[in-house]
Amino acid sequence: MILNCDTSRLRLQCLNSASAKEVLGFYQENKTYFDPYELTRPQGFYTIGYQASALDWEWREIQNRRSLRYYLFLKGNPHTIIGVVNFSDIRYGYMQKASMGYKLHHDYWHQGFAYEACVKCLDIMFREYGLHRIEARIAPSNQPSIRLIERLGFAYEGLELQSAQIDHRWQDLYLFAKLNPASKAI
Repeated sequence: MILNCDTSRLRLQCLNSASAKEVLGFYQENKTYFDPYELTRPQGFYTIGYQASALDWEWREIQNRRSLRYYLFLKGNPHTIIGVVNFSDIRYGYMQKASMGYKLHHDYWHQGFAYEACVKCLDIMFREYGLHRIEARIAPSNQPSIRLIERLGFAYEGLELQSAQIDHRWQDLYLFAKLNPASKAI
């Protein structure tokens, strides 16, 4: 299990509840930018207590290899979160797949950081976790995210009708997937 790693410009780290204040700050600073595309947030999401509990839960899920969330930091500024790449609903056996999500602080858009982090994370999921398939669900209106996922080599598979609650409304999402070029059937 790889809890910390680097790319040429970034440090990727799994965090625990000791980082709740920093995680909360990241979400608060980007609320306006993330909310149109994020699942409806539970009550109390924008509190330290909620973030600490969520980080504790995530840490257990990471230890059990059921999810993986990397927080992104610039190598020259290792104390400020600039993004997140996460993998949830990791399945093994005959499924060998996970769902991928990502978000980047709005001050760092259009600089290649999300692409750089996603390339590294996909490599970890395919090589270290041995997954065969990674899926991504994206709102049709989120064109920058669609461009990124296509640049990463994901293929469009279809439209999931009323797939998730976003902004308290059921919304359709595009489904994209990328297969591990090195995977073999078990």
